[in-house]
Amino acid sequence: MKKAMLFLVALMFSVGVNAATLTLTGIGSSGATQSVDVNNNSTVLAGGTVGEVGNWYSEFDLISDTDTGIKVEWSFNPFTALSGATIKFGQISGPSGYYLPGAQTFAITGDFSFTAFLTAGVYYGIDIIDAASNILKYDVSVSAVPVPAALFLFAPALVGFLGLRRKSAVAA
Repeated sequence: MKKAMLFLVALMFSVGVNAATLTLTGIGSSGATQSVDVNNNSTVLAGGTVGEVGNWYSEFDLISDTDTGIKVEWSFNPFTALSGATIKFGQISGPSGYYLPGAQTFAITGDFSFTAFLTAGVYYGIDIIDAASNILKYDVSVSAVPVPAALFLFAPALVGFLGLRRKSAVAA
């Protein structure tokens, strides 16, 4: 009976684990429309359209309520319409602020994804700059990587194995 109760308590604790709450804000764009479609969850979605051939950029701020890993995905439709662009990601000085040293840049020519780690309460910029394309629609998705439920089931399992080992040692 004790093992069943321990299992149920561990299961309830593991199911109650939530991913971080992310907040994405559109800061500005040129040559493209910009919108944030889903916000204040562990997944935030934004996007826009480029209506003319030429150069454009789109800038977003991102903040998290807890330290968390994230996956960022940029996609373009049609993906062949993007001639080239630079993705810039890093810590910024505050809302709509400037990039602090250590920001990363990625030269891209199509769909792109990367992972990063956010610190709670720190502002980050996720921008696509120096983009050149034909008419296209772009989307950006940022999702928090949740702590696996198995992590919280692992500790009670170890305690159980140690208990069984001790019990068998005493019986011998």
